[in-house]
This record gives sequence, structure tokens and C-alpha cells, in this order.
Amino acid sequence: LRAGAVFRVAHSVRCSSPSAAMAMSLDLGELNKRLSREKAKSGAITASLIWNDPADLDLHAQVTLKSGKTEHIFYGNKKAAGGHLDVDMNVADRGKGFSLNPVENIYFSNPMGGKYKIFVTNAGTKTDPKRWPQPAFKDPRRKVPFKVYLNREGKVSNAGGKISSHGKPVTCFQFSIAGGAEGTGGGGCYIVFPPMDKQTTFKELCAKYKVEWKVGSGFYAVARSEKIHNGKEMLLQNLKTDKFTVGRSKCLKFLSWPDSELKKGPKDLPADHMLFVQSTSYNRVIPPGTHVLFEVTPAEHAKHKKVNAAALKEAQKRAKEMAGGGGGAAAKAGAKAKAKAAAAAPKAKAAAKRAASPGAAAPAPKRR
Repeated sequence: LRAGAVFRVAHSVRCSSPSAAMAMSLDLGELNKRLSREKAKSGAITASLIWNDPADLDLHAQVTLKSGKTEHIFYGNKKAAGGHLDVDMNVADRGKGFSLNPVENIYFSNPMGGKYKIFVTNAGTKTDPKRWPQPAFKDPRRKVPFKVYLNREGKVSNAGGKISSHGKPVTCFQFSIAGGAEGTGGGGCYIVFPPMDKQTTFKELCAKYKVEWKVGSGFYAVARSEKIHNGKEMLLQNLKTDKFTVGRSKCLKFLSWPDSELKKGPKDLPADHMLFVQSTSYNRVIPPGTHVLFEVTPAEHAKHKKVNAAALKEAQKRAKEMAGGGGGAAAKAGAKAKAKAAAAAPKAKAAAKRAASPGAAAPAPKRR
């Protein structure tokens, strides 16, 4: 994820026809300033609401999953369907979360498959002649101009509108995302890099692939039995579908593991799955033969699609060799024993042949 994400517009649509003055004051440059000010995050899908008024406008995201279940992200439920409302403003009329130049933000780091609706409501239009004497803020029944920007993996659209206090919600965007309940994985903001032949670090990999390092963005694959400390964030990749189960609690539930310190390796995973564990150290040592995952920006993801595909192919090959996630050691030992037995077979056969010959039973004649 990236704080202060910068949007670049590809095209725009409008819910209504706001004035030229409003369009200037709610432009992309102003949006980026406010997102940076509030340390907003971005994901594979990011929706941001901007307006210039003390009114309490609210940004909503409603996701109807393929199962038929509907999940709703808003001020009363800030995390759902793989998304997060990380900036919510003007609930109160003073203090840190209040501004006459507010912004709200919802991002999806790993969007789930389903139908999405992004809309805006007005929880209350505020007036106070002493604090806000501007003529634009005097009428409690005024319609508040706003604009919503939608960034879908680097492609940005915007929709403008106006809404009165407790007025009818204004829908700005509706779209569908392929995939299932695990999320889109491998096509959102996660890049898996293939293993190196020698020891490396996150720092060296970032330099090699020109990926920006952000604390918490680096994950290493569990390639051997090791201790996983309690509280460590996880991602589980399904190598057949290239989908991710995101988050420690979801991974533990999927794997039926207890929420405690763990000692696990590839043999403990389901067939065709790879587990990634978060490390916040830039200088984390990555052993040879270990896949690495980075949470990246949409632009970085687009840049490394071929690398990501190569890493997936390599992981799938390994999974096949390991006979379904963890049989690698046993398979290797079995192959070694088989080779040893094959090498010993000719010697054993020759010994048996000698033992069976008539002269083999009689002692050799003594020399005189």
C-alpha cells in the first residue's frame, strides 16, 4: 500500500454538471494534496471523495459477492470485502477530522470478485454564521457539490454531483470484478518474484526490480520448516488459480491452524499452495531458492507482469515436484533410495550368480 497515492486521469464521467469553479476547486491536483495530507492509502481499486463544505458527506462502497452476500463499507463498517475506509471526515464540526477542504478514501488491496457500487450520501449539512460566514454555507437546504475519483489499477475516472442533507444517495460508479472470495490476487497489487540462486535481501531485490520499499510490503515464502512468530501477517497463494487469501486470521482459518506461535513448513500446506510471511526489515536475509512477494503500486504491478508470470510458473513446477505441497523431502529421499538400490542391483546380482556356481562352494586348491 502507498500513502499519499497520486492519481492520473484517463477519462471522466459526471453524475451532473457542476460549475466550472467547482471543477477547478475539486480537481485532481487538489485531491492528491488532501490524500497526502491525510496519509491515505491506495490499492488495486481506490475511490476518493472530495468536497469543499463543512457538510458531513460520506463515501460508500457496496460489494455483492458471487455467493450472493452483500458487504458494505461506510463510516459504520470501515472494513469489508477486502476494502478499507481509511479516511472519514467531518463527522464532528471541529478538531483533527474536520476541514472545509475534506476528503474521504476507500481502498481495496485485494478486491474480491463481485459487483461493486460506489456512492455518496449526506449525513448532515451544517451551518454556523459565526464560524462559517461565507454565503455558500448559509442555506441548510443547500446541495453540496462533490467529486469522486476512481482508480482501478492505474486507470482513473471521476464523477461529480450535488447532494442535499439526508438526500437520496448519488451513485457514481458500478462495475464488476472477476474472481472469487479469495480476492483477485496475482492481478491486483501483489507481485511474486522468482527465487534467486544465492542469498539476497529485500533491499537488493528492490534495487534489482526497481520496486519502492515500504515498511510492511515485503513477504517471504515459507520454503522450509521454520518458526512463525505470533502476530505475523500472512498471505496464502493458490498456485492453480493465482488467488490470495489475505490476512493472518483468514489464512489461519483456511489452514485450521491455531492463532499462536507456529512451527510450519511446506509439508504442512495444502497441495498447490504457497505461504508468505511478512517481514518489516529492509535487510531481511532471503535464503537461496525462496520466492518473495511485494505489495506494490498498480503501475509497478503492470511493469512486472512477465516477472510475476515467471515466478508463478516456477512455483507451480516446484509444487508439482513436491507432490502437492510438502512431499518434496520425502520424494527426494525416495528417489535417492531408489537410485542407490538401482546402483547396488548389478553387484547383488553378480554375487548371487557366484554363490550359485558349483565351484563357489569348494575351497580354492592350495599351491604346492
